Amino acid sequence: MHHDVHLLRIFFTGAFRRPREANWTIGVTLFGLALLEGFCGYSLPDDLLSGTGLRTAQGIMLSIPVLGTYLQFFAFGGQFPGHEIIPRMYVFHILLLPGLLLALVGVHLGFVVYHKHTQWAKPGRSNRNVVGKPLVPQYTAKSIGLFFVLTGVLALMSALMQINPVWSFGPYRADHVSLDAQPDWYVGFLEGALRLMPAAETDIAGHTFVWDVFLPGVVLPTALFAVLYACPFFERWITGPAPEQHLCDRPRDQPTRTALGVAAVSVYAVLLMAGGQDVLSYVFHVPFELLTYVLRTLLFLLPFVAYHLTKRACLGLQAADRRRLLDGRVAPEVRRTPGGYEQTRTPLPEEDAYRILVRSEPRPRAHGTEVWRWFRRHRIRNALSRWFFGRRVELPTRKAAEAVRTPT
Repeated sequence: MHHDVHLLRIFFTGAFRRPREANWTIGVTLFGLALLEGFCGYSLPDDLLSGTGLRTAQGIMLSIPVLGTYLQFFAFGGQFPGHEIIPRMYVFHILLLPGLLLALVGVHLGFVVYHKHTQWAKPGRSNRNVVGKPLVPQYTAKSIGLFFVLTGVLALMSALMQINPVWSFGPYRADHVSLDAQPDWYVGFLEGALRLMPAAETDIAGHTFVWDVFLPGVVLPTALFAVLYACPFFERWITGPAPEQHLCDRPRDQPTRTALGVAAVSVYAVLLMAGGQDVLSYVFHVPFELLTYVLRTLLFLLPFVAYHLTKRACLGLQAADRRRLLDGRVAPEVRRTPGGYEQTRTPLPEEDAYRILVRSEPRPRAHGTEVWRWFRRHRIRNALSRWFFGRRVELPTRKAAEAVRTPT
């Protein structure tokens, strides 16, 4: 979960931009390996709960056209359940995946040391320098404190919480079902997608394409990681040549990126709810079929609404920043004037004004589509650039803002 939150923070602040694209790629790879590590550990008890998860994984493998049967046979060492899958997952869980995770974490931290952390805009900070805290004693003390907090939380969880009571679930049997058995958060969205997909299959040249498993079980996670890997390179493509970026974006300053991120989170939330739709139906006494149709509708409607509301909110916050720059902030005093009374305003502090004014403002690209060209190149790229960077609230220049805010 911490990795997900960290990934979202990097995305919403634009900390994946040059020169940190490689580190973003490593972070996404760590995310995928962490999901696989969790699934392997979840499956090792081979009880009714984890056995059902393994059966789901086998069905997803079989849905891959042509190659699915071979892939399932090699993974399980024969027909399901086989005798090889548990020992193999054990080796992956305790040796191979932890080794890869530790190696990539070391490379990831090495890039952090080399490139330094991104920083919020403050006087003295810019994209041409990196002003951070020294490793000793500030950062070391902070890391040690976080380590002890995490250790305490894990100790409390191990003492007070019950996780995977094998004795309650019993061994895996295909004709038994665990009550209230829901997937963990890292595969909950996948389970929800499988539940919401309508039944559909096609026979082509003797091969059956099971779309209701293949699309949510194979295409969806593949598309998810493809989009995550492509994020920094897509943004650099539509931005064009740009210097190194060491300042974090405030989410309001990049409304399209922020709106896309919120829409994606809303999709994840709907799919996660769908992963437990039977429990929701039972607890809230809602008909199961009605809940399924509602969640299917929300899967398409909620991201659209979330995208537009978030974008409007970001533009509104930009407009509020502009007013604060020009008018200052409201002081707890009222001043009498010849025409009546007015609220006293004071200029923004230098640090607040700097944070608002110093922002990355890529302009929509137009290179290659000039009117004098016979063939207008890069039309798709420039159209995407206009969509991504076209909407903004223009801020006054720093000199203009200071001239307006300076009391006469």
